[in-house]
Amino acid sequence: MCGFVGHINKDLDQIDPLMIKKMMQLQQHRGPDDSGLALFSSNNKFSFTYSQNDLENLNTKDDISKYNGGIGFNRLSVIDITKNGHQPMSNADKTIYVTFNGEIYNAFQLKNELIDPSYNFKSKTDTEIILVLYEKYGLEFTLKKLNGMFAICILDLRKNKIFLARDRFGIKPLYYISNEKFFSFSSEIKSFLAINNFKFKLNKDHLSEYFIFKYLMPPNTLIKDINLIPPGTYITFENNNIKEKTYFDFQNIKKKNYNRINKLEKLEEQLKLSVERQLMSDVKLGCQLSGGIDSSLITFFANRLKKKLDTFSILFDEKNLTEETYIKKVVNDLDLKNYSSKFNYKNFYKDLSNSIWSFDAPLSQINSIGIYNLAKLSKSHVKVLLTGEGADEIHGGYPRFTRLNFFNFLNTLLNKKIIPLSILCKRFKIFEFNKIMKLDANDIIILLSSVHSFNDIKNLIPKIDLFKGLISRRKTIEKIYLPYKQKSLIYEMKTYMHDLFLRQDKMTMAHSIESRVPFLDNDLVEYSLSYLSHSNYDYSYFSNITKNTKKYLKLISEKYFGKSFTYRTKSGFSFPLLKILKSNYFREPVEKEIIPKIKSNNLYDFKKILRIWKNIDNSSNSELELLFSIITFEIWIKKFKINIQ
Repeated sequence: MCGFVGHINKDLDQIDPLMIKKMMQLQQHRGPDDSGLALFSSNNKFSFTYSQNDLENLNTKDDISKYNGGIGFNRLSVIDITKNGHQPMSNADKTIYVTFNGEIYNAFQLKNELIDPSYNFKSKTDTEIILVLYEKYGLEFTLKKLNGMFAICILDLRKNKIFLARDRFGIKPLYYISNEKFFSFSSEIKSFLAINNFKFKLNKDHLSEYFIFKYLMPPNTLIKDINLIPPGTYITFENNNIKEKTYFDFQNIKKKNYNRINKLEKLEEQLKLSVERQLMSDVKLGCQLSGGIDSSLITFFANRLKKKLDTFSILFDEKNLTEETYIKKVVNDLDLKNYSSKFNYKNFYKDLSNSIWSFDAPLSQINSIGIYNLAKLSKSHVKVLLTGEGADEIHGGYPRFTRLNFFNFLNTLLNKKIIPLSILCKRFKIFEFNKIMKLDANDIIILLSSVHSFNDIKNLIPKIDLFKGLISRRKTIEKIYLPYKQKSLIYEMKTYMHDLFLRQDKMTMAHSIESRVPFLDNDLVEYSLSYLSHSNYDYSYFSNITKNTKKYLKLISEKYFGKSFTYRTKSGFSFPLLKILKSNYFREPVEKEIIPKIKSNNLYDFKKILRIWKNIDNSSNSELELLFSIITFEIWIKKFKINIQ
């Protein structure tokens, strides 16, 4: 695990190693155990490396005039914690360098199957296996074989190319900038603050997408010129140009037929194998335990395979939010140790501000602060956390999936002109929608994933062009060539799931904790989607959500934890927003630091926002949610010194 950065001057001007060092320092939390830097020449194909000790004494007096590029890394040592795992890692003649962030769970299987047994490995790392595979088989072959989470940089001086790649699901982040002067990349956006003469400017074209959905789809970010590489994608930097290629797409997973019993047995087997693979570690592991069935199943199988992993939880005083009863059941049934921390109103504003800095973007998903605190809690006990994230997205666990049949039926009536469009517009509070674009089945799926109502946004942020926020979503969903219900599931994986993992990664890596997601194992996902995305859901608008969402995982949960544990109302990981907004610990710093910023930003209708702020108890929940999104947005503007003009 690590964070890495890179910078290349396109005009071949001398690279500034101190700038790259500063870029690395801004994400030191991603890898406090070791650091390294490789300088290289794009045209003459030679390189020079610095060790961690060299970096401490780095200065501009070094003879580096021939180098126009550099790659730096910070290492969190998890596999082969010796110095042999140092990066950037090169081949024997120093013509290929690899910098790698993540874990490859089938690395040593690939080593035995594909690599010449006579090859003399210098480490026990998956990084070196990636290096050897690339040198022997090329990039695409290597990427398609890797089962794990990763962001990879490969510098190939033989071909004068740089490759940047992300895993199938986008678990590990990777950003880049390519303009007339330079090409730069990083695991986190904040590292770009160190680039000489580069200023962060707000990308207003994507504001509406943020305020509708609370997040952006890749490659979009809220900062001009900064791009996020999409999941299952790699880019090639060659001759100062960027080419992008997708090497994996969910919808290409082929249908397989299983009877109900075989489905269940196979699913449990694949889940167990995934957990077993992800227990690979040379450091101590633990389990992130929310009390829900997903994290509980991961905890169960992890402790069946490896004795006594500690668990970590966030608790609430509010009975409607806490899952403490279920956490205790799992801990007691499995005889485990649990470390827990209760939500603290006093520290919330500070935690929110720190989380926004860690996330590199406005953090409107309030539950992410819980992950931030959980990672902080676990830091003194473990270095790796297994989580239950990803199960809802892959297995259709959200209540909105139950509405799909109903809205598909409505769409049929719309197409046959049996009911007027205005009915659906009223349902989504978008009375002007039909004046802008035709509402079809794709739009229904998109709108079911929206968070804030169009009317609320238009009311508080009148200058925003809301329909720009739907453009990237429509482009995504129109490229999913599957029947309606399957399309909705794949859309979920390509949108919300990606943002979920960005938050999970950055909230945990802020405290130098590696977060693993067994539900996103390649084999497990392919098996799950081979029948789930190609078969009919047992969902209807009037169905029992508790029983009919995520049904096969619930059958496994029932087997080990019982019916009362499994078939309960889904609570999710929620925070008491109203109490937070009413708390003086939150209100005082917001009134001092953020309200004046909102007032000065002509994007908003300040009088209406102030009315909501002063009348919290009399405002609707949707208004409060939007208000919180506006506050987090302005905190981000302030912390990153974003030019909003």
